[in-house]
Amino acid sequence: MDRRSFLTASATSVLVFTWPIAFASSAHIWPGKTPPFLHSTTTIDPGLSRRQWKAIVATQEHIFPSDMSAAPPSPGARDVNAKAFLYAVLSDAHRDKEDRERVKSGVIALQKLCVDKYKKSFDQLDATQKETMLRTFENMPGGTSWIMTILGYVFEALLTDPVYGGNPNGIGWQWLEHQPGFPRPSTKDRYFL
Repeated sequence: MDRRSFLTASATSVLVFTWPIAFASSAHIWPGKTPPFLHSTTTIDPGLSRRQWKAIVATQEHIFPSDMSAAPPSPGARDVNAKAFLYAVLSDAHRDKEDRERVKSGVIALQKLCVDKYKKSFDQLDATQKETMLRTFENMPGGTSWIMTILGYVFEALLTDPVYGGNPNGIGWQWLEHQPGFPRPSTKDRYFL
């Protein structure tokens, strides 16, 4: 199975089995401005440090990299706004706190593993070291679950309507040759407002 077929099947599963997500904002992730898609008034601090966010973003980009040499070019985690999407999800006060706790405990465990082996944070490792750490981490209790959680949020960012913050300009839809449903939501009729 090629990457595109795998991602299409996986992303379809995420859409079918995942409930709608609400969004929030943060000044320390986007200094000086608030992304236009984040307007929730029921937000909380997800409780992650800058170093932890850097490790999460590095994980997203490692497990879902872009490949602009492919035909068609495949977007990566950065291209689909996976960081902003995950921050918005974790900042939503209506989400179960278990989501925040799972993400936080996982990144703490991954960081400890990296520091113990390389004396560096995950985001400071080269690609080979990152792969080694993720392969080691997936065999630890909760490791596979954490990696799949992070990947699941990347898939959601890939496939969501752009009005919710991921999939800018429908980049994921274009790549998967997906025709979105109609009518599409506007900023005034999103389900989380």
